[in-house]
Amino acid sequence: MAKHWASLSDHRSSLMDEQTLRFKLVDGMRGLYRSVAADLHCDIMLNTPVAAVDHDADGVRVTLADGTVDTADAAIVTIPIGALRNVDFSPAMTPAQQHLVDEGSNSVGLKIWIKIAGQHSIIAAAPGDHPLSLVRSEKFLEDEDATILVGFGSDHNAMALDDIAAAQKAINVWRDDLEVIDCGGHDWVADQWSGQTWATLKSGQFFNGWSHFQESSTRLHFAGADFASGWNGVVVDGAIESGIKTARKLITEFRG
Repeated sequence: MAKHWASLSDHRSSLMDEQTLRFKLVDGMRGLYRSVAADLHCDIMLNTPVAAVDHDADGVRVTLADGTVDTADAAIVTIPIGALRNVDFSPAMTPAQQHLVDEGSNSVGLKIWIKIAGQHSIIAAAPGDHPLSLVRSEKFLEDEDATILVGFGSDHNAMALDDIAAAQKAINVWRDDLEVIDCGGHDWVADQWSGQTWATLKSGQFFNGWSHFQESSTRLHFAGADFASGWNGVVVDGAIESGIKTARKLITEFRG
């Protein structure tokens, strides 16, 4: 995966840092979601779990958790690989697809936001047996004289994300003079709607993995960062790439 990232960045670490860390969306991810929603001419149903998807060459039938059945000409499924096991597909996923779902990815880590007192420009790393393997400064809060750090660890069970004392202990690995004011995050691995922090690949999955979800003989299609060819698994660019390609594929099919 590191080699993949390097190839997407012209094999320049400075360019990779700019693409993955430096530049931000002006209105954040919420601005992106709202822009996508504004382009739609249909209902948007939130908090509506899907139980099953029946699909064939003519269309799809989606069964919701409450038993309601909706029919459509096609379905684009953007469920993360870690949560695909929660939906019953008929016909079932191919053996190659099911193998990836059963095997899962390496994505069992944590992401935490930590507020520390003072203005500090920090980037630091530690071996994987520490609760946090990487921390870096994300934002300076000048009105509070504080800094927001983002931290990553390899094990989502290693620390409680809202435990200030645990965050302080983790930060002390690098500097025990920094004061943790607050911290928080979400356990995406334990969340049934994601089942993973993000889809980082295991050995063998670069060639025997997400590509199995890019083609379909029915009107069921998959899209999202987990199924992208470029910045797959981790970066929103991959979700946009996959979404555009999948939508255009269906538009071309319907026009034909």
